Amino acid sequence: MVDSAAADRAAEKVRKLVAMTASPHLEEARTSAFLACRLIREHGLQIATHRPSPAKPPAKAGVEQGQGPAGFRRIRVRHPGHCRCCGKPIALGEWALWCRGNGLRHPLCTP
Repeated sequence: MVDSAAADRAAEKVRKLVAMTASPHLEEARTSAFLACRLIREHGLQIATHRPSPAKPPAKAGVEQGQGPAGFRRIRVRHPGHCRCCGKPIALGEWALWCRGNGLRHPLCTP
């Protein structure tokens, strides 16, 4: 059991270190990657590319999950903005599609 507990602790440290490799600070990212590799080697961990996804959390108020194109979520706009496709304004309280990194767009606009 001690080996299993140590391996679980090491795996958790590896997960955190791998997350830190996305740091904009080059030295921190490099060091995190090095330490993660060292822990993997020392504990003989096997890395898988897929983790079972947990059950979906309930939808937040103003958000309908599963609507719109892949990666986009249908939301009620809380801050006015402009559509990334047509450039027209999107008003406060209006329904729009949103995706992290892509911004807002009208539900009927095509990219």
